[in-house]
Amino acid sequence: MKGFPPLIKILLASSLVLTIGRGVTLPFITIYLTEHFHLLPKSVGIILGISLTIGIISSFYGGYLVDRFNKNPLILLAILLFSLSFFAIPSVSQPAGVILVLAILHTAYAVLNIAIKACFASWLPVNQRIKAFSINYTLINVGWAVGSSLGVMVAGYSPLLPFYLSGGLALLTVVTLSFRLRNYPAPPATETDISPAVLNFRQTVNVLRGDRRLIYFTLGSTLGAVVFGQFTGYLSQYLITVSNAEFAYRVIGVVMIVNACIVIALQYVLSRGMRQDNMLRWLMLGTLFFVLGLVGFMLAGQSIWLWVLAMAIFTLGEIIVIPVEYMFIDFIAPPHLKGSYYGVQSLSNLGGAINPVMCGFLLSYAPPPVMFLVLITAALFSLLFFFLGHRLAEQQKPIASISGAQ
Repeated sequence: MKGFPPLIKILLASSLVLTIGRGVTLPFITIYLTEHFHLLPKSVGIILGISLTIGIISSFYGGYLVDRFNKNPLILLAILLFSLSFFAIPSVSQPAGVILVLAILHTAYAVLNIAIKACFASWLPVNQRIKAFSINYTLINVGWAVGSSLGVMVAGYSPLLPFYLSGGLALLTVVTLSFRLRNYPAPPATETDISPAVLNFRQTVNVLRGDRRLIYFTLGSTLGAVVFGQFTGYLSQYLITVSNAEFAYRVIGVVMIVNACIVIALQYVLSRGMRQDNMLRWLMLGTLFFVLGLVGFMLAGQSIWLWVLAMAIFTLGEIIVIPVEYMFIDFIAPPHLKGSYYGVQSLSNLGGAINPVMCGFLLSYAPPPVMFLVLITAALFSLLFFFLGHRLAEQQKPIASISGAQ
């Protein structure tokens, strides 16, 4: 983080703490709902799926709010709602109430995530943004690893304690940030000194809908999320189908460790070579790693070592593609609409929600290897959409430059 403004360092540290809070509770929310409400697995899946989908869709409007209002109070409000949601879950007596609270939790976190990215765009020069995206992604993985381990420890004392710990960590973050953010009322005017006219939500939607580059990039991100958004889920489904639960647990346990270690160790190292002028080449390399990793999963069979090797290759694709996708959006988004553009890109998380349904259907009605072939196809089409969007962006860039000069 050397050379980053203090505000960015504070936001990155906050992102780590809040992710630890999520990791303490969310990996075990299925167990809590099953035991507390005596629900069947399909009912738990419906609760989690509906609440997550509401959060993802709401992030579209959240992006507009990030552009429309001062980011600092918006960040504090989002974290406060995030904190209160964790405190509220143990007191909810009906499953429908859990859907509402979890939807608020996911929405608040999505708005916070968009606001942090918009702060990167406002406070950092272009050549440092990819570093910030990569560091943030690394810290998120560290937070999940620490949080899930901490969650196992505290849940042994009381099943409700993880919720209170998560809420407390978020509340502590709100209090700390409320003092620190006062020193940073506005970002430096680095990108433009001209304040464009403030757009209402309908006007913003018209701008977003008319940007074919954004549509291409969002489609590419959605297909990418199908590939890596819920990879442990479809690997578990596949392993249960072709093997048994004992082997599935062994493989998933090992590959999750491999994934986390590689992300933490190599994310920042690889990101140092990523720039706006070589984004497409990096994305092609990341897609190649995805394809090779998926082929490795398909051929791994009963060999734990082949599963480990395939996951190592697949993870290289993950740590390349995720920050590069954000750079594509940053490349095309006008300075006054960064939040809205990131909000649209957040809709790509629906790809992760589609994945379990799609893979479950394929494993039920087709030979198991077909699932990996479909995922490989999704990865290649993701690259195609990014190529189309990048080509269009390059074609429009000279036009925009000429217009700006005039």
